[in-house]
Amino acid sequence: MVEFCPKCGTMLVPKRENGKIVLLCNKCRYSKELKSDKGYKSRHKVKEDKKIKILVMEPTTRDKEKITAHKELLQEYYEVLLETMEQEEIEQEEV
Repeated sequence: MVEFCPKCGTMLVPKRENGKIVLLCNKCRYSKELKSDKGYKSRHKVKEDKKIKILVMEPTTRDKEKITAHKELLQEYYEVLLETMEQEEIEQEEV
């Protein structure tokens, strides 16, 4: 049966110290001697085909061209916006 730390509530993890198995809290370092190791001996090996593999995809040259074109378009919009704001400020000062 899984036990939890009475101080902080973190799950106690079995660890071998001085030939004895103790339950240890990794957060506050509380330890307690394990009286029965029932429930703590489950071990199994994960087969290679069951492991999760991560695929990293890089953008293609075509995608990079689209991104570059999009950035250039945004830069143009930004410049036009700044020019418009400056023009409006000038017009407000004249009035």
